[in-house]
Amino acid sequence: MKMRYRGMVPALALSVGGMLSSSVYAEGLIESLVEKTTFLGQFRIDAAFKTNSDQNPYNQNAFPYQNEEVSRQAFLPPDLGGGPWGTTPIPALPFVLDTNDTIIRDDRATAEDYDFNQVNLRFSGEMDMRFNRQWRLNVKLRAVFDPVVHDGFDAMDVMNDQGGIAKGRFDRYADTGETNFYQAKGRNGDNINPLEFAGRDYMVDFPTFIINYKSGKYDFRFGNQQIAWGQAIFFRTLDVANGLDLRRHLILDRGIEEFEDERVPKLALRATVQATQNILFDGFIGKFQPDILPNPGTPYNVIPAQFNKPLDNYHSGGYDSKLDGGFRLKGDYGNWGWQAMYVSRYNPLGVFRWAESGIEKGLTPWGGTLGTVVETGYLAKPRCSGDQNPYDNFCRLYDSVGEALSHSPFTVGPGGVYSDVEWFATAASVRVNGVDVINAAIMDFPALRDVFASPVANVDEARALLNTFFVASGGSIRGNLQRDYYREDVFGLGLSYVTETEDNNSFWNQIILNLEAQYTPERVFTSPDLGKDGLKTDEYIITLVAEKWHRWSESFPAAYLVGQFMHRSESDLVGLHLDGYGGNVGNTEPKTPDGISSANYLVFAGFQPWPNRKFIAEWAFLYDVEGGLLAQPLIKWNPGSGMSVDLYYNYVTGDLHGDGSKTLTRALDHVQEVGMRFTYQL
Repeated sequence: MKMRYRGMVPALALSVGGMLSSSVYAEGLIESLVEKTTFLGQFRIDAAFKTNSDQNPYNQNAFPYQNEEVSRQAFLPPDLGGGPWGTTPIPALPFVLDTNDTIIRDDRATAEDYDFNQVNLRFSGEMDMRFNRQWRLNVKLRAVFDPVVHDGFDAMDVMNDQGGIAKGRFDRYADTGETNFYQAKGRNGDNINPLEFAGRDYMVDFPTFIINYKSGKYDFRFGNQQIAWGQAIFFRTLDVANGLDLRRHLILDRGIEEFEDERVPKLALRATVQATQNILFDGFIGKFQPDILPNPGTPYNVIPAQFNKPLDNYHSGGYDSKLDGGFRLKGDYGNWGWQAMYVSRYNPLGVFRWAESGIEKGLTPWGGTLGTVVETGYLAKPRCSGDQNPYDNFCRLYDSVGEALSHSPFTVGPGGVYSDVEWFATAASVRVNGVDVINAAIMDFPALRDVFASPVANVDEARALLNTFFVASGGSIRGNLQRDYYREDVFGLGLSYVTETEDNNSFWNQIILNLEAQYTPERVFTSPDLGKDGLKTDEYIITLVAEKWHRWSESFPAAYLVGQFMHRSESDLVGLHLDGYGGNVGNTEPKTPDGISSANYLVFAGFQPWPNRKFIAEWAFLYDVEGGLLAQPLIKWNPGSGMSVDLYYNYVTGDLHGDGSKTLTRALDHVQEVGMRFTYQL
């Protein structure tokens, strides 16, 4: 025992010494890492104040016919022997049967007006930790808080009307309570962005969280990141690696920033290799992340709030496990350059189509006597048996109208569509065909034929069908959509040239010309009828960009100038198919869209610093050749001490010339705002 004990003493001493040595080494390593780590912080306030009285026409307080009295008449359905829709009006019987009425939408659903389109407080932080000359860790954090200076629409305010806005069996986080400014979830309740923590009035995420290895000609980045291949303002021809997050300020931030704040980060491995002296290889493979759209009721919402927030199938459809990938080759030879790219991806905008509501809610008791008659008539039908269906037989599929409607895209509830004219105006505003969407819903969902809906041949028949169901519901009917994603192969080519003149001071000297082209075969778009198969077609996009730095005088620094042109064969700038263009919106006679053949846009942007650089004048103009305009003049003040102030104006119109039915900006022409951004570098 003594021998053993004596042998343990030096071993124990060595062990303790090793522990002390390890502790000292760990402390030294930590100190070394801290010395090689940089921290940057920024505090920012963003605000945008409305300069007009127009409210967002996709929200509850500003829909078409919001304050107008509209008459509604119910008709006998063709399936009950009424002839084509609109042929046989159902007569009203006082105190017995209510089949016609008048309604003012604002009496049933409204919301607080917005004076500020945007008010949020933001902190951005960045940590860059270098382990050695090759390895580093880079983390960027973004935290946004909205003080909610306007409450917007609260679904609880209409809970006693038509039974309120029901939840059903899917996550309705954006529909059934107060306006939700930031959360983005799938239909199963899971967050769409994995490294994001969000609530009604805040969000925290990591735009960048990467491990970076760089040695010689090799540069590898793994983690959450943005991959910016584009260089065009407003345009995204080759910039296809990331989707866009449009919750904070849509596309109305500083145009010159080129989507810096909007790209959705994705978990990816990116490799950049200087393959030869002249050729650069840039490739990635990453987790698919879709576009994030504003929620209903928010100032920049773009989907009519008469519809429930589209059910996102990102998780339930298995898209959260899908990968995107692609590469780009870029070569430079003196004044000439070229690039070629290929990306296999899921289109991040996705395809919207009708969806089962999952909400079991019938017409009674809020539908009055007509609703009771419809439900009684439904129960009078025998149950379908064998291969019988309500298209060809007088039979029913379900035990009640409520159960049938749960298997259809339509739900009885307040704050939906209240009249035929509202239906057509809203449909045209989001580039869909008000007649075709009815027929597609009926054909794709047998439950609608089951409750006496049947296809319509024209606008007049559609108006008769719609008003019949609106009267029977006792108010309005809400629509339900879903979003799916489709893989596509995107091919791109680019050519660049830098001009040279004998006079180095000539305006035409050192202009950088870039021609970019994208071709995508069999791209799938949202169909103007919201049908289940979408609309599949080949698309090509061509963009020409001319940019230069030019010094007007010796007393002023050089100004940056850029002019751009884009031609798109099938879709508009945000990815909606052009077949949906041309319908009437607002308080006008219903007219279905007839489409346009192509979309063409022009951009002129740039900035000019003052001699002391305390001020910078900036501008960005987007012109839709069909008659739309987005103008953004801006002045930037740098008073020093890490502070800067941006003051700008956003002016949007959809009918600079023409009636506005064929312009992209028509969807945003309610936006006239003075914006301010205050930034303080910590």
